[in-house]
Amino acid sequence: MEKYSAGSSLLAYARFGPEDGLPLVFLHGATVDHVSMKNSFEQYFRGAGRGYARYYIDLPGHGESDCPLLRAGIAEVLNDLGSFLRYKFARPPCLVGYSMGGFLALKLAEATPFPALFLIAPPVYTDKSRIKKPLKIEGAVDELSRDERKSADSRYLLLAAKKSPETLKRYRANLTPGFFPARWIYQARLIRNAIAADLTINPRKIASATAFLVGQQDLLVGYRDQFELSSKLKFSEYHSFYDCGHFLPVECSQFGSIFLNWLETAAAKCGARG
Repeated sequence: MEKYSAGSSLLAYARFGPEDGLPLVFLHGATVDHVSMKNSFEQYFRGAGRGYARYYIDLPGHGESDCPLLRAGIAEVLNDLGSFLRYKFARPPCLVGYSMGGFLALKLAEATPFPALFLIAPPVYTDKSRIKKPLKIEGAVDELSRDERKSADSRYLLLAAKKSPETLKRYRANLTPGFFPARWIYQARLIRNAIAADLTINPRKIASATAFLVGQQDLLVGYRDQFELSSKLKFSEYHSFYDCGHFLPVECSQFGSIFLNWLETAAAKCGARG
């Protein structure tokens, strides 16, 4: 892992691909780290023809990045990410964000015209009470054995609409092993402070091309808020899947094809700016 000093804290990140390739920056969700994004996306960059420079960041308080307990707020995270992006790239890169990482990508895009954003299950509000979401999962698939269900964690059991040995295996591969008290404290403070801040997205400030992927059975962030936001953006596409919950990279059979199509859009946007 490489490290970048944002002034008040260190950000850790892993880089793959040619340094002069089209830059993609991946922002993970809460409680996991960059491995969750690397495991989900690196499979789409196999082969010598993929000329993309991929940067997988550990957000503050996650993975190998610092845990600045007195700076556990969305504004501080955005400040650190903005510092990293300005330092590493002469021009804004394309961003890929999942869940909280998607929200961060949208907030960053309010101030910076990124060529393209790929947004997986991004919340539109930090105050959970404002999110429009289903009350329960309809038509859930559960193919787990009794032992598999017993060993699965509560987050997967609650939020996955497709519970199967395959999705459980892929979900587990994205988890961070071990318990780290400082990270847990930081993450709890970050979530609490985000709710209190009651942040949302201002579509009038976003000029980036956006692609939204959401599951209609997502009990965490829903899917309707994202549609309303997408409809207010000038260059936006919206993909909604009835049979998926929050874990689209492991639940959605079309995930890979949609991402690869978005890569072509990202490359075209970057090429158009010269």
